[in-house]
Amino acid sequence: MTPSAVDKISTSRQLIIVTTDSWTGVKARLRCFERSAAGWTRQMKPFDVVVGKEGLARDGELQDIAGEGPIKREGDGKAPAGMFPLLHAMGFAAKLPANVFFRYEQIQPDMHCIDDAGSAYYNRIVSKSMLGMATGKRGNSSERLVEMVEEYRWLIVVDYNRQDPKPGAGSCIFLHIWRSAEKGTAGCTAMAEQDLLALLGWLRNEKNPLLVQLPRAEYERVWKAWGLPSLEQLETA
Repeated sequence: MTPSAVDKISTSRQLIIVTTDSWTGVKARLRCFERSAAGWTRQMKPFDVVVGKEGLARDGELQDIAGEGPIKREGDGKAPAGMFPLLHAMGFAAKLPANVFFRYEQIQPDMHCIDDAGSAYYNRIVSKSMLGMATGKRGNSSERLVEMVEEYRWLIVVDYNRQDPKPGAGSCIFLHIWRSAEKGTAGCTAMAEQDLLALLGWLRNEKNPLLVQLPRAEYERVWKAWGLPSLEQLETA
């Protein structure tokens, strides 16, 4: 059974909240909060990000979101809306900067993220060494990570459709470096490199960090039920 938003947030002490103006909005605002005995408090300064070039689409597995907006599909150019754990960082460097303690994996030249919905490895990051060299085992479509040198210099893997991947529900969802502040992504959430590095310096795996990504109107509808920071906290963040 897919955990509800309330189940997920009950064990989380760090939140990254991304809100857009609408389901089709590309520009967004990112805010960070951490929970203590006193509740949620703001961390760092808010900053601008971009989401999918076609906006957001809701996670069809998260029943807490009402039937508003489209459902996320492979190749739709939309970033997923909902609540998602952040798993680990990846990048081309041998290790993260000294002030970063988030779990890290170096990108290898033969690593691919499989976006072929018909592949047994759909929405998995794999390498030829993992799969063997048999032709076609990767599937008919994959994203070779090493070809995204600028965008994937540093990235954070988002736990969307990964635990029990639904074919065609969307794949390869990351937080990564943007091409520009005006250009949306194929389905990820992107930002300036210095902002991504600031996030990595703050995140801790033991605090079970979550990405909450929603249009503003949807956030207004669910924040109390989900146990998120209040609208007042969001406005002043």
